[in-house]
Amino acid sequence: MTVSKNLAGKVAIVTGGSRGIGAAIAIKFAEHGANVAINYVSSPSAAEEVAQQVRSHGVKAITIKADVSQENEVSAMFETLMQEFGRLDIAVSNSGIEYFATHEETTGADIDRIFGVNVKGQYFVAQQAYKYMADHGRVMLTSSISAVKGVPRHAVYAASKSAVQGMTKCLAVDFGSRNITVNCIAAGGVKTDMYDENSAEYIPGGDKMSPEQIEAMLSKWSPLGRVGLPEDISGIALLIASPESQWLTGQTFQACGGAYMV
Repeated sequence: MTVSKNLAGKVAIVTGGSRGIGAAIAIKFAEHGANVAINYVSSPSAAEEVAQQVRSHGVKAITIKADVSQENEVSAMFETLMQEFGRLDIAVSNSGIEYFATHEETTGADIDRIFGVNVKGQYFVAQQAYKYMADHGRVMLTSSISAVKGVPRHAVYAASKSAVQGMTKCLAVDFGSRNITVNCIAAGGVKTDMYDENSAEYIPGGDKMSPEQIEAMLSKWSPLGRVGLPEDISGIALLIASPESQWLTGQTFQACGGAYMV
């Protein structure tokens, strides 16, 4: 099958690009001709593995370490990107922290940590993207279906993701004069390597669920009868990044296979 190279010559940055959905987006962009900067915070080897897959499509890739909750590190990350590529067309703010806790357990420090990455970090990425991005660029932020559907012990996380949806609408207005679109992808029910990390959290007070049990549960959420995959989300990111999406801005795409939507 011939793959359209509709992103040929473009430069993209994907934060949290060393695993899961971020890695899938970086590789998808590369398949369609984009050069990609892959951000990571703690695993240079995983980021380099993704970079090698990106390069296998005949494009350039670099890895950049940065904690997106730190304004100076985000600024330095974009400076490095511009030194390497000289331009920026697409920015995907994918970094995030998932958090389960009761309201009795949650502390102010917990809220600061979650909002530091999930809200401040996304704002910093958008802020720097606008500074360096070519006109007619694409900015993508990330939310979650938990912003619109109640999930036990998920209030702080949901609040952070709700904030991003409001941010998306306002930044779309702020960036519109340069024809830079700002959209948000709210994923849900997606099979990633976070299954094992969070599997004990899905049943409050219950036993740890196996990845197979989680997949069976999440499959029931969707009328399509299956769990989502990182590639499902990367396809949506590709749509938003494409030249055909210029009339889409300020939108939150509920990428959840119809869960809670029908």
